[in-house]
Amino acid sequence: MSNKGRSGCGGFALGFLLGPIGLVIALVVQADHRAMEKSELEDGKMRKCPHCAEVIKAEAKKCRYCGSDVPPLA
Repeated sequence: MSNKGRSGCGGFALGFLLGPIGLVIALVVQADHRAMEKSELEDGKMRKCPHCAEVIKAEAKKCRYCGSDVPPLA
């Protein structure tokens, strides 16, 4: 296999340095997504499917994840 003028050690070093940065970014995005989901649940814009517990729109008649019919909100 051709290395196309790239250094194997350089690639390893780049991955070693940028890997943790990517991990931190992924954790921050995940935490932000959870906070946004919690806020939407509290605001009444979203609710959890009673069958699969995935978050769906409050007006949904059918769950987009499991396909179950969802009873209307009172």
